[in-house]
Amino acid sequence: MVTAEQEVARRRAEVNQLPSRVDFLTKALSSSSAWDRSAALDFLRLFPEDVPKLLDLLVDLSLSAGWALPAREAIRAARKEIDASQFARVALECLSDGEAEDYLGLAHLLVEVEAWEALSAVIGKAAASSDPEIREVSRSFTESHVDISP
Repeated sequence: MVTAEQEVARRRAEVNQLPSRVDFLTKALSSSSAWDRSAALDFLRLFPEDVPKLLDLLVDLSLSAGWALPAREAIRAARKEIDASQFARVALECLSDGEAEDYLGLAHLLVEVEAWEALSAVIGKAAASSDPEIREVSRSFTESHVDISP
């Protein structure tokens, strides 16, 4: 088992040296293969340098039931390197046709990574929605998290 772990570590180091690593990771994250996605998410959690470049894919994955936790872990690993306005833009794009549960899941992610500008944008968009369930997410989230954001 130790030998296998050492080999995995060597392979990750090789991938980290690839000049086309972002393309490689994009393909893996977009793949229908669970193995490809899982390997890419594990890699990004350990080597989060490319997370800002892949944020749109990662935020989208963070809203899917099967990939939410590993995608959130990858985003959390790079939270200090992600530009606040980029986070807000990506968050709003992911909600273009989102449902109430998407708004809630994304709001929780943004609290976890302390992306206050993006959280404000998401809550604002939810409050302006014509869907009463989405407006309720805005109201209840704001009430229950009033002490968290700066």
